[in-house]
Amino acid sequence: MAEQTGIPDNLETPENDLESCVICGDALDGIQETSCQMCGGKFHQPWSQDSDVPQCGRIGSHEDALAIVFLCDDCYFGRRP
Repeated sequence: MAEQTGIPDNLETPENDLESCVICGDALDGIQETSCQMCGGKFHQPWSQDSDVPQCGRIGSHEDALAIVFLCDDCYFGRRP
């Protein structure tokens, strides 16, 4: 009988279960992504400078909350209603 460790053998998400970026439409990998503070959509956000992941959003500041927020490009550039 095999020993159970509680860790699945395959940690990769199947291609058809991946979510899409609200900006470019490409699949998100579950790591190099974040959610827009304004619209809630998920988009690519590279966490290192040498990443091949496109940057589909920006980091902004929220003056009232004195916080840093993530915004998709559509919300950052005012393209969403």
